[in-house]
Amino acid sequence: MKTKILYSIWLCLYILCVGMGTITPQSAVQSGALTVLSVLFFIPGVLLLIEGYQSNQKILKQVRIISLISLGLTLSLIVLNILTVNAGSDVGQALNDVLLLVSAPMFCCHWQGVSLFLWACLFVSSFPKMWKK
Repeated sequence: MKTKILYSIWLCLYILCVGMGTITPQSAVQSGALTVLSVLFFIPGVLLLIEGYQSNQKILKQVRIISLISLGLTLSLIVLNILTVNAGSDVGQALNDVLLLVSAPMFCCHWQGVSLFLWACLFVSSFPKMWKK
């Protein structure tokens, strides 16, 4: 039951990040609040990893797949956006909108690399044998 609640919270934070990622912050306070929101997005993922380490290896695999898909699609869309630079502004805007959906916390955070780093941390942390001696 706890797992379903964590996934629900994670989904709600995702939806909130998608919505808030569309606004342009006007002040440092707004920018800071959006950065905090994007970092808070990853807390349910960390809690799912902890639960996966303690009781259920299946949760680790699920978090690994989610983070890998997000990282892979983000990288693909960034490269595709660069490759289609001469295609026009409509194509660029469409790819940017899809990227917003794929990597929502990246658009919330003032420093966009933080989101990619935290996705990578979730991915690497989902391999429990890497940390055992």
